[in-house]
Amino acid sequence: MNACSEESRTFASERRQVAAARRWVADVLGATHPLLDDCVLLVSETFTNAVVHGGGEKVEVLIEEDGRGVRVGVLDGGGGALPHYVDDPCGVGGRGLPILRALASEWGFRVLEDGRLRVWFYLASE
Repeated sequence: MNACSEESRTFASERRQVAAARRWVADVLGATHPLLDDCVLLVSETFTNAVVHGGGEKVEVLIEEDGRGVRVGVLDGGGGALPHYVDDPCGVGGRGLPILRALASEWGFRVLEDGRLRVWFYLASE
């Protein structure tokens, strides 16, 4: 991926598509990209949340590299739960947002005018 470039792909909103999204991100960034591992992990977490908690039949992943880092957006169909922390250290889930918060330089979410939810994160090059 070149600096100041943008890629996007739409996947079915199914758990089995999480691995496909990870592979696609790895292909787009390339095996030697310094942010690859963190980006793949965070895409896995945000994509899984979109499938489990979001609405709709599709999940869109957008990757933008600006020369200083990588910004990723994961959009679901909307209508599901907004991102929130689950404070249950013994729970089965609830680790995605703490991982996102720990690794991302910035992150957030926004409900778009069409009702879809976009969760995004930015990984800065060091």
